[in-house]
Amino acid sequence: MITKQKSKKGFGVSEIIGIATVLIIAAAVVIPGLRGIAADIIDSTKTWVGTKLQFIFGLETGS
Repeated sequence: MITKQKSKKGFGVSEIIGIATVLIIAAAVVIPGLRGIAADIIDSTKTWVGTKLQFIFGLETGS
């Protein structure tokens, strides 16, 4: 028996709303965590560079 098939074209409104929801939730969860990680990396780098400058040149750093 032959039945009529619906044509599936592109994205619908529900798919777009679903994608937007996932992106908003991901931004709310991931971005604050990345901010903390970036601050830790910057602090560690400042400390490391300061100790290397002190060792190489005998300089006092402002930290």
